[in-house]
Amino acid sequence: MKKKRRIVLSIARVLLCLFFVLPGNARAGLDGNRTQIAADAQKLGLVAGPVTNENGYSTVTLTLPATSPLSMNGRKTLTVREFFDTGGTIFAVAWEGSLPPDLSVLLGDKITRVPQKNLSPYRHQLLVQTPDLKLRVIGTARFRAGNAWVPARLPPGFRTDQIRVLAP
Repeated sequence: MKKKRRIVLSIARVLLCLFFVLPGNARAGLDGNRTQIAADAQKLGLVAGPVTNENGYSTVTLTLPATSPLSMNGRKTLTVREFFDTGGTIFAVAWEGSLPPDLSVLLGDKITRVPQKNLSPYRHQLLVQTPDLKLRVIGTARFRAGNAWVPARLPPGFRTDQIRVLAP
């Protein structure tokens, strides 16, 4: 019995050490890394466009192709724009379209800051303001738009009114 207990304790120590030594999984969404943008696009059923470099940050636009089964022959739309700093960290996202995006993909770990009752797709307005997340969602049954950002990650001189999807 003592031998089993020692083995179990040894395994627990090893696992605990590995937990603190190994790097965490790369996560997508806010505070994620730009290398995860392709994974975001795939999870949302979107296609990533080219990266656009701005003053101190970059953006990439993800769009729903008309050939996608989600688009219902081009009748449904979804466009997402992700913003990342020079270090590659995603600090903001914006979206618009007739399909609501999966906020768990766009917000990543920050989704825990949004009360579960507020995640209903039938909500027409949502405003969440915490020290580490700002989230705005507006919409109707046929169109939704929104944006989210991490205030501490905004590049110097960046204005929050820039967090939007640009018209084609």
